[in-house]
Amino acid sequence: MAARNAIGILETKGFACLVIGADTALKSANVELVEWRQVGSGYVSFVIEGDVAAVRASIEAGAEAASKVGQVLSQLIIARPVDEIDTIFS
Repeated sequence: MAARNAIGILETKGFACLVIGADTALKSANVELVEWRQVGSGYVSFVIEGDVAAVRASIEAGAEAASKVGQVLSQLIIARPVDEIDTIFS
């Protein structure tokens, strides 16, 4: 059985700081962008995946960069998500 990739989520208020956060996150570690979502009322988020260390470093870097431009609402890292979580992102 192959090891499951970790996922990371960064949620911000405002699209501009999300773009800055995502750009920094994707450049800082070997991760892939799974998706981004517009939640409503200015809330937006992106999801990345990769190995745990890369996701952690990526989310931390993205949150730091985004917080310089706007408001970071939350960040989340799930080290070994269950397979059923994929249904949320499809």
